[in-house]
Amino acid sequence: MSVLVAKAVGLSAVRGEATSSFVARLAAVNGLPCADLLKDLGLATRHELNPCTREVLLNARGLGLLATLAGREETHLRRALPTAASLPVASRARPARLGPWPAGWTVLAECAGCTARRSDGLPPAWLAVRASWQACVRHGQWLHGADPAQHISLAGLAAVVEAHQRRMRLERRVGPYARALLADALQVAGFWWRCRQMGSDTVWAARERTLGLVRRPEALPLVVYPEAVTVAEAMAVHERQRCWGRDFDNGAPGWVSRRWIRWVGERLGMAEQMAHGGYRALLTWTMQHRITTPVVARLAQKAPPPGYRSGQMQPLEPHRPLPEALEDSSCLSWRLDGPVTSLP
Repeated sequence: MSVLVAKAVGLSAVRGEATSSFVARLAAVNGLPCADLLKDLGLATRHELNPCTREVLLNARGLGLLATLAGREETHLRRALPTAASLPVASRARPARLGPWPAGWTVLAECAGCTARRSDGLPPAWLAVRASWQACVRHGQWLHGADPAQHISLAGLAAVVEAHQRRMRLERRVGPYARALLADALQVAGFWWRCRQMGSDTVWAARERTLGLVRRPEALPLVVYPEAVTVAEAMAVHERQRCWGRDFDNGAPGWVSRRWIRWVGERLGMAEQMAHGGYRALLTWTMQHRITTPVVARLAQKAPPPGYRSGQMQPLEPHRPLPEALEDSSCLSWRLDGPVTSLP
């Protein structure tokens, strides 16, 4: 296969696909070894192309070559392949190189329903994500790990599918900062789960019974996901007010808005549990996200402009710079995969 061969079979990339996965499937649809296609990208290698362990890194020239080989526009590949424009290539002279996956990225097997829907007979795609899991809303699957057998059906868990849709809307509305807020919200919900607070004995216990994964830490993000998205949405409201030096609901100037914490409890339908201990995790978060503008200066500020609640936000402290991976984005001291013994 060559960029000059007009009879090459084109291929569209799957949204979120790893570049190495796309290269492997493009080679497969043309009946070629991956090494032949990589050679056309200026990359000579004898190694098998395994998307789970290695990624094809492209510079601008390499992306143009791949687009020509695939018979697609560069803009399509930039939109569909998340690493195509975000991972650096060491040498400008070489259009491509093959390297190990950097920290912060996880490779997940594509949902089986998505593979079957394409009906092209090609191998499943591999997805490059900035978290250790992903949800497929179309087919109701929770993707976790490189083995498709590890995928979890979301049948009977409509709240999880609806929460993922709300998360996508939040990210479109807030921008990249939403990733940090979701990371914080997951840590807060994880704290509640480990300390048996909030929904541990009610909604989360019911969800665990549906999954058949009772008190299993590896299922924690899935179990608490709907409530974590609700908390992330509330955190976005808090942060929009904070960036203008204002407390939630025009509360009195101070470090912590207890009105906001009560409001979160009401949104979760867990106001009583919030008042009886659940507030502590959110209190820690608000201390990390307190308003530092002096009170006199805050009172002298003009009102925010119309429409300030709808635009994307720039990351605020303590989330500067903003890490790429979801699991690395939280400002809280505990993590989902570790024990929670105390709060500062």
